[in-house]
Amino acid sequence: MPNVVKGSKQQRMVVVPYRPWYRASLSIFLIVFFFAAAAAAYFYGLHVAQQQHLVNRADNERLTQALSETQEQLDELRSQLAISGRSNIVDRRANEEVQGTISALRERIMQLEQDVSFYRQVMAPESTELGLIIAEFDVTPIDNVSRYQYRAVFRQAGAGDKVLEGNVQINIIGHLAAERLVLPIDELVAESAQFEPSLNFRYFQNIEGELQLPEGFTPDQVEVLAESNKPTAIKVEKIFSWSVVEAQ
Repeated sequence: MPNVVKGSKQQRMVVVPYRPWYRASLSIFLIVFFFAAAAAAYFYGLHVAQQQHLVNRADNERLTQALSETQEQLDELRSQLAISGRSNIVDRRANEEVQGTISALRERIMQLEQDVSFYRQVMAPESTELGLIIAEFDVTPIDNVSRYQYRAVFRQAGAGDKVLEGNVQINIIGHLAAERLVLPIDELVAESAQFEPSLNFRYFQNIEGELQLPEGFTPDQVEVLAESNKPTAIKVEKIFSWSVVEAQ
């Protein structure tokens, strides 16, 4: 029994077998286990990464296909929109042309109706007016506010087929500043043309031409005086309001 100092604390001792190969085996086992675990984790991670890569690639392919289809649909919609826009423009222009044609035809019909009414008045045997008649006077602007195309219409009623002969005088009544003026039309016609006052017709006659109003002159009325000496002597007078007819 070993020497023991009296009064000191004694530690219990355990006796174990002596196995020098045990620690080496345990160390080797732990090293192998560590490398095996690391290899398993590596290959498991690699497998998971490969699977995720396959999933991502499939998703990318699907998204790429969807993007391509969406782009095709967008291009198709843009094409349809462009075609629709051109179609709307064509339809609008066609509609405008049709409306313009309809308006022109309506105006033409109105003019023809007026002409028919006029010719009926000229040829009507039951007319209460006899002899020389001042039928119409109108003016149409040419290119500005002072130049006009004028037209006076005269007809004969109740004379059968006899020729009417006579003369006409036309005056433009208006004001310049505060002064009232009466201007004979033969003083207003263009220098290259002359006012022809003679009447010589069987059914009707138009006297027409161009006139130039003085600067600052405002027309109010038109006074038309006509006199026939054949087949019967008659004097007629008619006052028209100055009314401008827009050119068609």
